[in-house]
Amino acid sequence: MNYIEFFEVEVPNWMRQSNQVMANVGFATDDYWRWVVHSMGALCKKYGDDELVRGQCSLIFEWLEGKAKEVE
Repeated sequence: MNYIEFFEVEVPNWMRQSNQVMANVGFATDDYWRWVVHSMGALCKKYGDDELVRGQCSLIFEWLEGKAKEVE
């Protein structure tokens, strides 16, 4: 497992994609949250469901949930 690649490449790329999807469909939409779940699942699978990758995705998801609650 190349953790440096994951944290220096994959996570920033995912965040950029997240911002793009958010700009296209909106943050508080089912389409955005479906994309989040699907893309995080794909990222975890890409790295063999590595525990640290799953943990990072969970951390980002929880952070996004917190941001969603601030918007409500």
